[in-house]
Amino acid sequence: MRDIRKDKEYFEKYLEYQYSRIEKKVMKLKNADDDKKQRILVSLTGYELDLLKAEFSMGASMYKLKILLNEAIKIAGEYKNITYEDLLNLISLSIMVNDKSEVVKLIKCHQGKIEKDRLLKFLSMYIMGEKPTWDNAIGLSEEFNVLNKIFESQSKEAELCDYLKGWYENHSGYSWYNSHLSSSETYCGYWSFESAAIATILELDKDELKESEYYPYL
Repeated sequence: MRDIRKDKEYFEKYLEYQYSRIEKKVMKLKNADDDKKQRILVSLTGYELDLLKAEFSMGASMYKLKILLNEAIKIAGEYKNITYEDLLNLISLSIMVNDKSEVVKLIKCHQGKIEKDRLLKFLSMYIMGEKPTWDNAIGLSEEFNVLNKIFESQSKEAELCDYLKGWYENHSGYSWYNSHLSSSETYCGYWSFESAAIATILELDKDELKESEYYPYL
C-alpha cells in the first residue's frame, strides 16, 4: 500500500468496480458512431486514469503501471478534446515509469495544446529527446505557478518540496478534491505525478521528495 487515507479493502472494492465500469464503456465503443464515441471517450479516459491512480495507491509494480498506462494512452489517443489534467497526468506518468512507447503519439496528436503551456511543453520536450527548457514566455495554469521557483533556484529539491506542501490546496477547484471524505467510493489517491516527472528530468534527490504524502515515489 502507498496510500495513507484508505485501506486495502477499500481499494480492492474500488478497483473491482472500476474495472467493471471500463469494460462496459469499451463494449459501448464498438458500435458507436463518431459523435457518440467521443462522448464515451470523455468518461472512459477519466476512468482509465482513476484506475491508474488507484492501482498506484494500492502498490502496483512499475511493470503493471506501464501496461495500464499504455492502455490509457491508447484510449486517450482517440479522444479529440482531451482535458489538460488528463494530458498532463499521462505525459507525467510516462516519464515517471520511463516508458515512451505510446506517449510520443499522444504528444504529436495534441501538439497545439502542448505548445501553449509551459509545463506540458517542458515535459514533452524531454520525451521527444529535446533539451527541455522552462519557457517563461508561454502561459502556465495558476495552480502550477509555484513551479517557476524551482527553475530559478539552486535548491531545486527544497523548492519542489514547497510546491508539494501546497499542492493539494492549490487544486481545490478540481473534481477529486476532498473525495476521500465522500460517502461514495470516488477516492483513488492524491498524487502529484508532474512532480515525479520534473524530479526525473532535473535528476533531483528523490529521498527528500518522498517524504511528501503527495509525491508518487516508485
